[in-house]
Amino acid sequence: MKNYFVLIIGTLLLIACSTPPQSTKARIQDISESVYASGNIESGDQYQVYSTVSGIIDDILVEEGQLIKKGQPLFTLSNEGVKIALESAQLNRDYANLSQNQNKLKELKFSIKAAKLKWRNDSLSYERKKMLYSKNVITGAELESAELNFQSSSSNYTSLLLQLEDLKKQLTLNDKLSMKNLSQSLKNSNDFIIKSEINGTVYSIIKNKGELITPQTPLAIVGSQNNYILKLQIDEYDIVKIKKGQQVSVRLDSYKGKVFKAIVTKISPIMNERSKTFTIDAQFINAPQTLYPNLSLEANIVINNHSKAICIPVSYLFNDNFVYLKDGSKKRVIVGLKDYDKAEIIEGLANNDEIIIPNEN
Repeated sequence: MKNYFVLIIGTLLLIACSTPPQSTKARIQDISESVYASGNIESGDQYQVYSTVSGIIDDILVEEGQLIKKGQPLFTLSNEGVKIALESAQLNRDYANLSQNQNKLKELKFSIKAAKLKWRNDSLSYERKKMLYSKNVITGAELESAELNFQSSSSNYTSLLLQLEDLKKQLTLNDKLSMKNLSQSLKNSNDFIIKSEINGTVYSIIKNKGELITPQTPLAIVGSQNNYILKLQIDEYDIVKIKKGQQVSVRLDSYKGKVFKAIVTKISPIMNERSKTFTIDAQFINAPQTLYPNLSLEANIVINNHSKAICIPVSYLFNDNFVYLKDGSKKRVIVGLKDYDKAEIIEGLANNDEIIIPNEN
């Protein structure tokens, strides 16, 4: 029985030793070098909705997935203090409105008209009394009384004219101040109506009705409906290889087995110190029919491309610069571009040269 097992093992070893090594031939192919990137999909103009004031969410005027227009109200907030201030400003505006205070001007103008008439009469009376006094018809006391009446009516008339100018200025000032106060109160009130800054879609509503929010609280996420951007994270060691206009091959988890083409459109000039990556933007050349924000993706950015190059599988390389020929001899080669599957041989092999997979691998 023991001899039987020895015979089987020996036979297997003989078969294994006699199996020829796996071989392939160098072939002329197209090859490209690329940089790996990961990232996600964002809607164009995507942003988080914030309020500029604190308050309680009084009403949510939209739903997730709803199409919206620029300037369309999304949320309303409640704040009793602002409401009272607006009502007070409106009342003050109604009271101080210049057009509503014309009666005060008319009343003063009537008083001025009467004062002017009295001033003229007292002036004429004073002139007559002076003439009569010069003829010794009246006493000095009567003349003095006429003079005092004239001076009093003249002062009263002048005073009323000054009051008219002051009243005009005061009413004009009150009118402008009330208008400014009302405008400011309306602005403050409008701050409690959160509106969309773009035409697009509501992708997410983060807060609920009745919740207290501050200017640091995100309320929703909105973005463009059909315009999507690829946000890609590039390692700092590779960023110098990236240029605008380079082609990108994109793979999405939601579209297994499919590759979509995109193009680099923007390169962020600052590195994220925590992740040691740069962010670049790309846009689809052939976008999937259905997309959603925050879909994860993997991509390869093509940084170099050679056509009709002599290529071999990467697995046939030994120590990055050597291959084994069919006769078992080792040969040094110069390697050019590499991708995940194949390597370009710049020097050392010709088309159709046969090589074997290295035993050292």
